[in-house]
Amino acid sequence: MRVVELGKTGEKIPVIGQGTWGIKRRKTKDYYEQWKKSLRHGLELGMTHIDTAEAYGLGTSERVVGEVLADFGRDNVFVTSKLLPTHFRYSQMKKAAEKSLKRLNLKYFDMYLIHYPIPFIPTKRNMRLLEGLLAEGKTRYIGVSNFSVDKFQKAQEYLKKAELVNNQLRINVGRQEHIINSLSFYQKHGVTLTAFSPLGHRGLTDLKGELRENLEKIAKKHNVTIQQIAIAWLVNNNGVITIPKAFQLKHVESNAAAADIILSNKEMKLITKSNSKKS
Repeated sequence: MRVVELGKTGEKIPVIGQGTWGIKRRKTKDYYEQWKKSLRHGLELGMTHIDTAEAYGLGTSERVVGEVLADFGRDNVFVTSKLLPTHFRYSQMKKAAEKSLKRLNLKYFDMYLIHYPIPFIPTKRNMRLLEGLLAEGKTRYIGVSNFSVDKFQKAQEYLKKAELVNNQLRINVGRQEHIINSLSFYQKHGVTLTAFSPLGHRGLTDLKGELRENLEKIAKKHNVTIQQIAIAWLVNNNGVITIPKAFQLKHVESNAAAADIILSNKEMKLITKSNSKKS
């Protein structure tokens, strides 16, 4: 698995990790066993960054990830989780972070993010929490998710010493606006973008028109699927990593293999240009 530097930290992180947004509550034992099997297989293939959040299945995702970590070994996995910003008081935020750690059975996160901004929760308070967790050794790195460039800059200004190293955004071939309009800002400031939902909610099955035709043409040349080309397009952009989710083992393997696909400048421009008017 190809690795890149996370921000300016010196930390190496796989370009393709594993998302867990789809893990639901109150399902059968077989359902959770399948998720754990898929996550373990992904780890074996080098996708050692697992992303979760307290919001996913109301903590269920974190518990499942914690069980996988118990089997695989904590030191071999980079774990990201996210705080729901609906906790208004600082004490509530702190308690939520501690509950996430407990569900994951961890002493610290590798990276902890604010899940998304909301107008009535002061960003300054969120940043105070992140900086406090850093100081206490409860997380190694901090960042945000779903923040615009303006909100990201404002959040960074509220930090006294620490730096945000990551912004997690919805980016895929059908939603390229962050690549076209914002990536250069993050590259300039040494901030890594994590692309979530890299295949959309339907695995690109509803993709049509020129963009699909171009993906199919490039996929045929590389003897891979359009889904693999879509993932490769993301991580062939400097400073971008991604976290596709996969319930089936064949999809885990397909996602991991996309890291080996190197696209030419012409292919990159063909994909980006074909969608730029929609972004």
